[in-house]
Amino acid sequence: MSRLREKRNRRRKFQRQAAGERLQATFDLLAGRQNDTFDQRQRRDKSEFSPKILSVKRDRELFYECVRRDFDYLKARKFAAGPDFMARVLPQSVLGRALNGHGWFVDAVGCPLVFADATFDRVCSVLEASAPELGHYRIRNWRNQQIERLLNHLEKHFNEPEIALADAEGPFFGVEFLRGRKVASAPFFKGLLLAGQMDDPDCRRRTLALMPFTFNDYELELGYGGQEVVAPERLEMLGLGDTGSRAFSLAERRQLIELNVIFTEKKTYDYPRFDQAYFRRALGEGVCDDLALLYIGRGYGFDAMLGAFLSDAVDTYDKFLRQCRPGGMDGYLVERLLSRFWREQGAAPVTEMEVARLINFAAKRNQPVTRLSSSHRRLVQYERGSELPTLLLHWNFLMGEPLPKINLGFSREPAERFYQTAFLRFKAAKIPVPAPKFY
Repeated sequence: MSRLREKRNRRRKFQRQAAGERLQATFDLLAGRQNDTFDQRQRRDKSEFSPKILSVKRDRELFYECVRRDFDYLKARKFAAGPDFMARVLPQSVLGRALNGHGWFVDAVGCPLVFADATFDRVCSVLEASAPELGHYRIRNWRNQQIERLLNHLEKHFNEPEIALADAEGPFFGVEFLRGRKVASAPFFKGLLLAGQMDDPDCRRRTLALMPFTFNDYELELGYGGQEVVAPERLEMLGLGDTGSRAFSLAERRQLIELNVIFTEKKTYDYPRFDQAYFRRALGEGVCDDLALLYIGRGYGFDAMLGAFLSDAVDTYDKFLRQCRPGGMDGYLVERLLSRFWREQGAAPVTEMEVARLINFAAKRNQPVTRLSSSHRRLVQYERGSELPTLLLHWNFLMGEPLPKINLGFSREPAERFYQTAFLRFKAAKIPVPAPKFY
């Protein structure tokens, strides 16, 4: 009986705490203060509540309210990218939180509200009511334009020794620390092409053949998959659900191609007749983008790290486009640049082994294991307690600068733990870096 009473009291305490954090987050939002305490609720023990599975159609008003609050909450964070850019990036984050019951997708006592039928377009439809520029067609068009801006700029200045990371419209992807910055072309392209290939399923499969073991000689576990152009109506009719949750064999993929569900012809496909979906090909954890950026920065310099960062930005913008291509626009960017290198210089600036070393080093299940992998949003965000966005903190680590004791990424990984993990990975790879210092 006492155990039941203790459990009941613990549940009530949790409910009061969750409700208090929600109220405080609202106050902070209204006052313009930086506070992610409420957002950290999602990382706690969720055994107190089972998620409520809701429907956008059936629970429309609740969905609308959660979307508006979550978007406003995220928009109030401090970023190193312009508000016009972040406003078109954040609906992607809101979608992920709606599908998983994170952020403001909770009830008054902290129970996760999962909208299993939430989509990017449905999120944008809510935001469009008060900001017409956030309609899904407009955002998709705009994202295509930002990727094309970068690609056209790189091809225009391909043979120059230095490349500016801005054009007449401003820094690419609105990132302020790129404003006025020029990079040496050779390392910049190296970093961009390395990062652009580390998510490619064929490159990951080759990595497992070339470097099949972790730093402590266990077999490396590495998941992978790829963006496919699909006919969304046909895909929905098949009832496959989340195509990233299970592995599809090569035979299954061929069958979906024969059924005109997946399209592989190298051309541009227009939304809404066509869209993209991620199909997993091997189960397992993938690559930590933070470790990949550190590896590229340490091996090839800051200019290469910025190239990798821009490749990651393209990968983020690529998820929801008006015009898409098989393998994603990040893959298309890599193909275009590699083709030009072969045509004009007779060789690629990166080798298969260089890509394999990067993937092996940054794999989450290498040793020591890490849960962190910062999204583009997190890389340009000033985490609470930091005077720099996360990407620049990573460079400071490589330079031996003291680092703040903060939490990183969605997983809220303590900086002390992550940078110690990075230090030990570099040590295992016999690449010297300064031991992390904190203030």
